[in-house]
Amino acid sequence: MKTIKQIHQGFQDFEDTGKKGITTRQLFGKYQYIYSSDKGEISLVQFKNYFKTGDNFWEIYCLKGELFEDVEKFKTKKEAEKVIKKYLKGRL
Repeated sequence: MKTIKQIHQGFQDFEDTGKKGITTRQLFGKYQYIYSSDKGEISLVQFKNYFKTGDNFWEIYCLKGELFEDVEKFKTKKEAEKVIKKYLKGRL
């Protein structure tokens, strides 16, 4: 399994608007993680206080491979990574 860590575009947009003096809410964590194997590709991102409850959550979605439908949400990155490994290694 391969992992790529990159700055999330939503976070970059938040930073860019702040530099222009525009006030917006930060919804995304700084990084997007892309996990891949021969079975497919999954994105993992953190959402910051998205529902204004003070809680953050992690969300995965399938970029390639039809591993699962829609998105799945998790309380921690560790929980999300455990499921990602199962999807990409085919052990669900």
